[in-house]
Amino acid sequence: MSLSERIRAHRKKCGLSQEGLAERMGISRQAVTKWESGQSAPSTEHLFRLAEIFGTTVDLLLDTGEREAASTAEGLDRSREPEGAKGEARGARRKRNALLAAAVAAGWLMVYLLGRAFGTAPGQYSAMGWLLGMDPKQLSYLYGWLLHNHLFWMAMALSVLPALLGKYRFSLTTLVGFAAGLLLGELTGENPAGAPYGFGHYGWAIWGGIFLLSVVMGIVLEWLTKKGYGPRSKGLRLWGAAFLLGMAAVVILVRLGMPQSFGN
Repeated sequence: MSLSERIRAHRKKCGLSQEGLAERMGISRQAVTKWESGQSAPSTEHLFRLAEIFGTTVDLLLDTGEREAASTAEGLDRSREPEGAKGEARGARRKRNALLAAAVAAGWLMVYLLGRAFGTAPGQYSAMGWLLGMDPKQLSYLYGWLLHNHLFWMAMALSVLPALLGKYRFSLTTLVGFAAGLLLGELTGENPAGAPYGFGHYGWAIWGGIFLLSVVMGIVLEWLTKKGYGPRSKGLRLWGAAFLLGMAAVVILVRLGMPQSFGN
């Protein structure tokens, strides 16, 4: 098996597309296409990066003859790919990151609007009053609490900004965690027995626990992806199961900690 065939086989094994591998490598997709078609060979630096992503070694990617030709191939590869191509790749990467950040921001806007749609008490509101009203009697407990304390916007900034740096998996994970925490907090946080203590609704604790969990899980997902785990890998399936179980655990622990009503 040739080097080009090994690269293609390892890429598919990791569940990566040519574009996905190019993104991880910080190069253009065309460069990956040339490697897999045998038109050019990766530089020494790129070989080590490929080995890291694929979870293997350079020696296993190359046979003896290919190792001897690696230094020559590096020079040929650089001569065939001008400096302008690297600049274009960087520009394309920045544009893609900006689009991903915009997509994540659109997801947060959707959460905001859904919160308004399902968390606004019945009443006569103008369009702007419905969209921007902050009367505590108008909004559901948890959604209103997040807006009044500016936590919604702070969490949104924490989620969206990393996407500009290419950490969109973290951004998506925290968006999902925020939305799930808001939904589960509203549905399972109410506890009239806690009203005498001033905490008749514990949705804030459920939301906070799930959102903090999503921050940790987002960091873990970025690390797993950096290590070359593809979407269909066992590691990613375990990550998803851990995320779901963690959210369930947060709800259960908060519910167990709520004051219990023992009657009169």
